[in-house]
Amino acid sequence: MATHPSIIRVPEAYLWHIAQQAAASKNFQFSMRCEEYFKEQVRVGLHVNRVGTYEFGERRDEARQNVEKLVSAIIAEEVARDPTSRLLHDPSMYNALYKRKLCPGLWPFC
Repeated sequence: MATHPSIIRVPEAYLWHIAQQAAASKNFQFSMRCEEYFKEQVRVGLHVNRVGTYEFGERRDEARQNVEKLVSAIIAEEVARDPTSRLLHDPSMYNALYKRKLCPGLWPFC
């Protein structure tokens, strides 16, 4: 079993990797616009919350759970919009965050 260092040098890349894995595990992929929106939401959330690498390392598991929760909500929104879709779109992410009221409270996004 590999151990993870407590400090993650690039939290944005770590969270994006988790999001891709969560989507792929349910046979979904992110559209380019949804990917950009996701990455921007992470970047802004980390900046606004003033999250440094040490704090992120301490709260890594919480961040991972929140990414998985968000991806599940995005998938549910996408399936509600188009049951045959396997590509996640940015309106589905917006709806997951704000219509489902995941924000505020979804650290480190918002």
